[in-house]
Formats: sequence, C-alpha cells, structure tokens
Amino acid sequence: ESVGGCLRPVQLRRTDIQTGETVPVMVPCGATLASICPPCAERAKTLRAAQCREGWHLEDVPARKIAPRTTGRVYTAPDGKRYRPSMFITLTCDSYGKIGDDGTPADPAAYDYTRAAGDAIHFAALFDRFIQNLRRVLGYEAQYFGGVEPQKRLAPHIHLAVRGSVPRPLLRQVLAATYHQVWWPATDAVRFAGAQLPVWDESSGNYLDPATGEVLQTWEDALDAIGPHDQPRHVARFGPKFDAQGVLAGSKDANKCIGYLTKYLTKQVADCHVPETDAQRAHADRLAEALRYEPCSPTCANWLRYGIQPKNARPGLVPGACKGKAHRPEHCGYAGRRVLVSRKWSGKTLADHRADRKAWLVETLGLEPPDPARYTWAQVTPGDPDYLPPEQRLLHIVADRARWKAALTEARRRAGPLTVELSAADRRAA
Repeated sequence: ESVGGCLRPVQLRRTDIQTGETVPVMVPCGATLASICPPCAERAKTLRAAQCREGWHLEDVPARKIAPRTTGRVYTAPDGKRYRPSMFITLTCDSYGKIGDDGTPADPAAYDYTRAAGDAIHFAALFDRFIQNLRRVLGYEAQYFGGVEPQKRLAPHIHLAVRGSVPRPLLRQVLAATYHQVWWPATDAVRFAGAQLPVWDESSGNYLDPATGEVLQTWEDALDAIGPHDQPRHVARFGPKFDAQGVLAGSKDANKCIGYLTKYLTKQVADCHVPETDAQRAHADRLAEALRYEPCSPTCANWLRYGIQPKNARPGLVPGACKGKAHRPEHCGYAGRRVLVSRKWSGKTLADHRADRKAWLVETLGLEPPDPARYTWAQVTPGDPDYLPPEQRLLHIVADRARWKAALTEARRRAGPLTVELSAADRRAA
C-alpha cells in the first residue's frame, strides 16, 4: 500500500504470439472504495479529479458534432483582459428539524425522518430537474461535474462545478422554482405486517391476501386510482441555503474545489461521517428504520406492505427486505451515482482520460506504443500450474511499482527542467 500497489491484484497470463513466451501480469482490481483497496480507490479518485479539471474551464465546445453552446459568458476587465469564470456551487436538502453541532436532531421525536428518507431516495431526480431548469434560464447547455456526499446530519448534498457563471440572485430563483413530484400510490395505511404477509400464487402470477385469497391491487391499477384531486406522495426540494463562488481556470481555488468534489469518493456514503457518539448512532439507526419500509422504486418489495403488488412482481418479495441500495445503511437512502457528470463536460469518457495518462507516461519514458495484436491474455485461475499465491502476487506488484518509479525518475532527469510536470497525486495515479 505504501508504494501505491493494488492489494487485490488479478493475475493474467500474457503470451507473446511471436516467441511463445508467457509472462505473469498483475492487473489492479479497480476498486473505487478505500475499504476494499485504498491504492486503487485513490487512483480512481485522482482520475475523476483529472476529468473534473480538464472539463471545468473549457474555451471550446467539446462535442464532435455541431451542438448548442456549452461554454459560459466572457467578461472583459477595464484593462482589456478577458475572463471566462466558472462556478463552484453547493446545494443541500431542506431542513427536517433543528440540528445540533454534532449533526443530530435537537428533538428526535419532532424530526421528520419520513421526509428525510424520501428526499434521499429521490435526490438524483431532484438534481436532474435543477439542471433542466438552470439550462432553460441560462439559455445554453450548461455543463457540470458534481460529487454527492452526506452532510453530518446524513442528508445528501452535492458539490457542483459548473462551466460558466451564474448570478447568485438567478441561482436563488432557480432553486426556489425547482421541485420533483413523486406520483406514486399512497402509503398511509399499513395492510400487511409481521407474520401476516401476502402470499405468492404461482398459478396466477400474483400476490394474494393471506386471509381472503383476494388478488392484491396491481401497480398499474394503483396508479390509475390516483385521482385528479389527490396530492403527490412526495415532493422533493432543495433547501434555501446554498453556496456559490466564481472560480478562474488555473487558480488555487480551482484545485481546492476539485479536492472538495473528490474528497469522499473512496468511501461509502455512510462512512463519510462515522458516528462517534450514542446520539449519532441513534440518529443513523432512526434514519435506517425510516428507509426500511420506504418504497425506493416501482419494483420495491415494500409495496406489498401497503396492499399493492410491485411492478413486475415476482416470488420471494418480502416487505422490509428490499435489496435496493437505498435501503442499505451504508448508502443513507441515496442510491444514485456518487459522481454526476454531464455528457459534454470534457468530451471524453473515463477510458479516454485513462488513455491520455497512459500516453503521457509512454511518451515520457520514451517507449514505443505496444502492439496489441502481438499478445494474447488469459486470466490465471487457482487450478492453473502457474497460479501465484497472494503473497507472491503482492511481491510482483511492489517490484513493478519500484521499477516503474525508477524508470520515470530517470526519464525526468534526462528530460531536464522543461519536462511537463504532473501533480503528486497524478504521479501516484500514473
């Protein structure tokens, strides 16, 4: 770990088609969580930071075809210097009750855990609505790079790099006008709980009332039953508090903001703020309990608790035991992606950014690009005679890292002071 090597490498067998020589090659596991493999998670985090840095202050539209403008407004200073500032924005969920400095409710009984659970589940959809509204108001296809993480109160919030500038009064108006309505069946009354749960009828492919044998209402029928005068089951909104600041390309603030965006990407959502006191643990438990029976999607098993068959019902569904990410304590209700990136952010995929870094390394070392047609690859399994035990695989990793580092150091020495430098984090990732 101290040399940046993967702790769970996958062994591959590389065969040279021309010579027939076989060589064991250790491939990083590619984990994105530090709890699984810290070095691989750090490399993934650094790659995201590179993606964020490259797309934030673009001067030209990165799309390959003619597309609407994605760049912000250019400002001219009195001295004639031109600026195209971008924004760093932080959006938070609304309040569910008074919170203390430790992130726990001042009055747990009055804290609205149900609404907190609903906002967490539908946070990604609310963010999509915000971006739609922002683009309509700005008049161009604003691009963004966002990192989702929990606040200390365990509600999700998002740090957001936006290309172009947004006046704060305008941003406040967009936030006030943004909401996401969830038109799902009502869950006010619990019909089945404990040992009295709906039973699956194989012959009809439906869930039945265990007492009467009646077929439960289907998802489609439940939606049709929502009347024109009914209220949406949940309405998600951002809170009125937000933070927004202008950021110029190449500034120290830009690097600092990228650090905020990628700070917690190597952790599970719940691991960003580990409970340290009994009050914090109790708060996390109450939120987890509120999420336990909160429907997370149309196919969620929890609909059976309220007498409704989930969409695409199948046998084995049990209320309170839905396998959706939103119900797991480590996700705190948020089941979306941790990094939210617009399609025209940098004009590249993560694979493209990874290839750029590889090309830089090959060029710096003065190597010839490898011929992919010369080699064949196969995964080595424990039953193969050339399979290496974990200890030997790790020794290979350490030796490879040491050899690569020595080669890169020597290449930099030969190139002299004019060589293009990467940051320390970039060098470790490379």
